[in-house]
Amino acid sequence: MAIVLTTSAMLLAGCSEATSAGSGSGTTSTVTSTSCGAGTSVVACTPSGSMLSPYMTKTATKATGSPIVIGTINQDSGAAGAFPELTEADKVAVDFVNSELNGIDGHPLELLTCNTNGDPELSQSCAQEMVTKHVMAVVGGIDIWGTGIQTLTNNGIPYVGGVPVSTESVQSKVSFQFSGGTWGAALGLGEYAIRTLHARKIAMIYIDFGPIANSAKLAASVFERHGAHVTLVSVSAINPDLVTAMNQAAQSSPDAVIALTADTGCKPAMLTAKQIGIKVPLMYTGACAATDILNSLGSAANNSIFNVEADLNRSSPDNVLYHDIVDHYGPKYGYQWQSAGTVSFRSLINLYVVMRRLGVDKITPTAIAGMFRSAKDQPSFFGHPYTCNGHQLNGYPAMCSPQQSLAVYKNGSIKQLTGWIDVGSFAR
Repeated sequence: MAIVLTTSAMLLAGCSEATSAGSGSGTTSTVTSTSCGAGTSVVACTPSGSMLSPYMTKTATKATGSPIVIGTINQDSGAAGAFPELTEADKVAVDFVNSELNGIDGHPLELLTCNTNGDPELSQSCAQEMVTKHVMAVVGGIDIWGTGIQTLTNNGIPYVGGVPVSTESVQSKVSFQFSGGTWGAALGLGEYAIRTLHARKIAMIYIDFGPIANSAKLAASVFERHGAHVTLVSVSAINPDLVTAMNQAAQSSPDAVIALTADTGCKPAMLTAKQIGIKVPLMYTGACAATDILNSLGSAANNSIFNVEADLNRSSPDNVLYHDIVDHYGPKYGYQWQSAGTVSFRSLINLYVVMRRLGVDKITPTAIAGMFRSAKDQPSFFGHPYTCNGHQLNGYPAMCSPQQSLAVYKNGSIKQLTGWIDVGSFAR
């Protein structure tokens, strides 16, 4: 189980989003909400300009028709790691659209949830249950094995978003992803190191397991094509030693260090970097920008750079709407806005918009997949617009928006460092 536990945390790394105390300009800002008070509906107090604005009702309207069933497959529990916040985010989003947006033309969404418990056989069982219950689509969560995705593919059921942590999730013809996973994280950090910091020697630390190793090796080949020399430092998935890895990275005299680590690997990597006096830019996945991790590190985290996959401007309409929804519906499900659930929430909202555009009489799994497949520069909820033509990142056809932006942690706050980085173009 140690291998799976480490891998779960690592795979989550590429898609976890840093929380921000700053706006795109680097100045501190707060959420500009019209303060949905107790008893006030979200639609009554949310500003215009969100990607959901065309689908908002003037007053809260509850859907009361026959339900439209969708599903979610996620690792809610288990010794291999537990990520219930993704399922909680789905429930919050469904409750909002059913309670205030009249569902889909008066028909509420019914969310069928299934917990893989980190077991590849249960992943398959979950997918089979989705087939049996005739769901219109499955919202992805975290499924480290992805063994059920082939069952969904065989039955033409769209697998929409979530955290792409398996090869199947980025390869299936029915998978549509609004994240670059660890592939996007590594490429985005490296693009900045090479093109902005003019790094010519890069050290990259990674866990030697499946998609993570694939991400690191893909990125290394791209960096070298762009003229950088890369030192790869692999770490065993069993009891990973990030202290030794950071020391090995430093010995290569790099111009920048990229650490594809997360969860319990973040703190030892950052503390070691400070203790041995690494002066070059240090770059980590967005999962390492979690508030509890940064708060525990003090000055050791200062000037660290992280990848993110969201608009960090907390006053943007999508972010205001998201916070209003979570403030209103989150407590019912124990959901907190500051979590990896943001990726799942985005996925469900993007699916909802596609279903609204189709209309209740035309919703089928085939129609949903077709609309995603034909999407070009479609708005994505507080994310980069998506295009699902299979060519956003060559070799990973399910990625519809692998673009990244970067943030830097300084003096207790995270601030936007870059605009969107087109990692697909960089990798070509």
